[in-house]
Amino acid sequence: MDPHQNGPVILNTRGGFRTAPSDFQGRVLMAKKPQLAVDTRPWRDTANNKPFVRIKNVTKKFGDVAAVYDVSLDIYRSELFCLLGGSGSGKSTLLRMLAGFETPTSGTIEIDGQDMTEVPPYNRPVNMMFQSYALFPHMSVEQNIAYGLKRDHLPKDEIVARVAELLALVKLQDYGKRRPHQLSGGQRQRVALARALAKRPKLLLLDEPLGALDKKLREETQFELVKIQESLGVTFIVVTHDQEEAMTLATRIGVMNQGEIAMIGEPTDVYEYPNSRFVANFIGSTNTVEGTVTEDEPDHVRIRSAELGCDIYVGHGVDCAPDQILWWAIRPEKMVLSRARPETPFDANVATGIVEEIAYLGDISVYQVALESGKRIRVSQTNNVRGNPDAITWDEKVFVTWDDNAGSVLTV
Repeated sequence: MDPHQNGPVILNTRGGFRTAPSDFQGRVLMAKKPQLAVDTRPWRDTANNKPFVRIKNVTKKFGDVAAVYDVSLDIYRSELFCLLGGSGSGKSTLLRMLAGFETPTSGTIEIDGQDMTEVPPYNRPVNMMFQSYALFPHMSVEQNIAYGLKRDHLPKDEIVARVAELLALVKLQDYGKRRPHQLSGGQRQRVALARALAKRPKLLLLDEPLGALDKKLREETQFELVKIQESLGVTFIVVTHDQEEAMTLATRIGVMNQGEIAMIGEPTDVYEYPNSRFVANFIGSTNTVEGTVTEDEPDHVRIRSAELGCDIYVGHGVDCAPDQILWWAIRPEKMVLSRARPETPFDANVATGIVEEIAYLGDISVYQVALESGKRIRVSQTNNVRGNPDAITWDEKVFVTWDDNAGSVLTV
């Protein structure tokens, strides 16, 4: 059925169709759902969309050391934005400045059109969920969630209703009387989230919110966090060092390095089209080689790579010059292994080597291939045949090939 016609079909968050609820007479009941940045993608039309959070030329120095240097960043209402970086990249310092726990050395921070640079934390429409959760051990789950509401002297009935609403949101309706030590790590994380949301902040800051959970529980909780954020429409800014977590959660990612923003983009853009060697190597696994431009045409570029022992043919133009030294990065899953030398167009994009190591990871196997130049690259293949007796194994000579648009040409 056409979703634009009258009928019990509506568009869901991710772009598919689902059946709308209806009453006993068959009338469609349209649930009130907040407009989400994941649907509208306002950052693609900045001329017609106003940022909800605007960070302008912010620098924070501790003595002579700049923890954050000249950062400018726009975040839109109802985004789930991730600040991703390693230790010492400045991501937590930037988050603390948004919360008001640190004051910028220079620059301004606006939230919902208001300059918050000098505003103390308790007067900002912001709440923060800490990595340690910081739950009160002597209070029950209900009391922890209600704490901020009681401090604001809200009526008792209103507090009870709000706590019940939040317990239902985080699926802990039966755990309200328990103390934090009687909960699992994932349950404590959800209590901390409910408490942070209790006062209906316009902006929620989350500092490594899943860092204390084990891998399996962390993966499950990532999707729960996305569902909660989408159901409320609250703007989330998450700090994490975990690339997979950022890719799963975020509408957009800001990659930080040495106090600066290295790249901002949607997860697919950051992964598939990195703008530098740092971003390419920091996000996921990648093979990076150096090369020299030998052909520079509007529709293609040819790069001579001594490390690969072959030419790299790139099927689109690149802003570079003949004889320029640059780098080419390709993800392991974009390369193909074979025992026989395949026919490749343009007399390029095929390297030769020996399988040195194999890592079997269940769904995929990762092959480390030693090329004739001594360069080692990694190639991953999906294990779509159970117990494949014909799988490539150790010490075999192999050919590695890739498409002409599989990699990224990097000049920095």
